Amino acid sequence: DVKEINKLMKEEEKKQNKTKSGGGGGSGGGGRRRVKNSEYYDLLGVGTDAVPSAIRSAYRKRARKVHPDKNPGDPDAERKFRALSAAYQTLSDPAKRKRYDSSGVGVDPERPDDAGGGADTLDPIVFFAVLFGSEAVEPYVGELGMATTFDALIKLSGSNGGGVSIESWEDVKAAFGWGEAAPKRRKREADIALHLRSRVADYVDGYLALEAFRDGCWEEAMGIVRGESYGASFLLAIGPSLVAEADAFLGYRSSLLGSWRGPISNAKRNLLFLRRKWGVTRSIMRTLKESVKALYRSAEVVPAADEGAGERRGRSEGTNDGKRFVINDKEKLKDNLSDTIPTVLEMAWAINYADISTTLYGACEKLFHDADVSSWEERLRRAEAVHI
Repeated sequence: DVKEINKLMKEEEKKQNKTKSGGGGGSGGGGRRRVKNSEYYDLLGVGTDAVPSAIRSAYRKRARKVHPDKNPGDPDAERKFRALSAAYQTLSDPAKRKRYDSSGVGVDPERPDDAGGGADTLDPIVFFAVLFGSEAVEPYVGELGMATTFDALIKLSGSNGGGVSIESWEDVKAAFGWGEAAPKRRKREADIALHLRSRVADYVDGYLALEAFRDGCWEEAMGIVRGESYGASFLLAIGPSLVAEADAFLGYRSSLLGSWRGPISNAKRNLLFLRRKWGVTRSIMRTLKESVKALYRSAEVVPAADEGAGERRGRSEGTNDGKRFVINDKEKLKDNLSDTIPTVLEMAWAINYADISTTLYGACEKLFHDADVSSWEERLRRAEAVHI
C-alpha cells in the first residue's frame, strides 16, 4: 500500500509541477542551474533546479523552526522568518522566480509590496502547525485536515502562484483529499500506521516488558503536555481514538470466539465518532451565532432617508422597517470580532477531534490488518500495545 501511495503521490506532484513550471522545470530538489543570484535557494536549502513541490516542502519544514512564535527568546527570529517567507514567495511564483533567476531581484523581506507583495502571505500548513504546536504529535496525527483544506482552497483560487489544474470534479476531490482513494489521505494514514508499528515494535516483539512499555508511553505523553501549548488537547483527541480502535479490533477477535465484546466495542467507537461529529456541528452553529451578534453590536441603525450618507460612511444592510444597519466604527467591529476568537478556537478543535478520529481509524485499520503479518498473535499484540 505504501509503494502504491508513493507512486500516486509522485504522479500527482508531476502533474502539479507541470502546471506551475515557469521558473525551473527540474525534476528534483537538489540540482544546480545557473542563475543570477542563488541566495533565496540557499535560504530554503534547495537547488536552483528544484521543482515547486520541493520548494514548498522545504519552506514548510524550515518555517516551523524559525517562526517567531516558536522562538520567543530570539530577537532576530522575525527577520529570519521574513527572509524565509520572501524567498518562498519569490520562488513559488513562476513569474517572480523567472525574474529572480535572470536579474537576482525578488520579494524584499523588508518591503514586500515593492515586488508585488507576498512576504507575509499565509501558508496554511505552517500557520496551523505554529498555532496548535503540533510538531511533537504530528507522527500520530499527520497534517491536520483543516490545514490541508485551506491549502487546497488557496491552490484552487490560484493565489500565491499555487493554482492547480481543475479539469473535472475528480480533480476537485483530489485537491481537497476527499474520498478513500485520495493519495494524500491514504499517505497520511499510512505514515501514522508506520509510526505506530515502529512505536510498539519492542513490546510486540517481546524486547520490552509491559511495565517498561507503559512507563515509556506515560513519559512521552507528559513530554507532549509540557512541550506543546495544546498538548493536553491533542492527547484527549488521540488517546480515546486509539483506545476505541484497539478495543474494536480486540473485540472483533473475541466475537469470533462467541463473545459480545466485539459488538459492544464497535458501538462505543461509533458513539465516539457521532459525538465528535455532533461537536463540529454544534460549534459551527455557535460560531456563526457569535459572529452575527458581533456584527449586530458593531452596527448602527439609521433611517432609510440617510441611506446615501450611510453607504458613504460605511457598510450598510437593510431591515424590514425601512431602516438600515450601518457599520461605521471599524475599530469597534474589530474588537467585537476579537471577542469571538475563543469560540472560533473551540470550533477548530471540534473539527480537529473529528478529523483525528477518522484518520486514526484508517491508520489502525492498516496497522492491525497489515498484509506482512500472518500471525494473529502479533496482530493482537499490536492492538494491545495501541490500547496502552
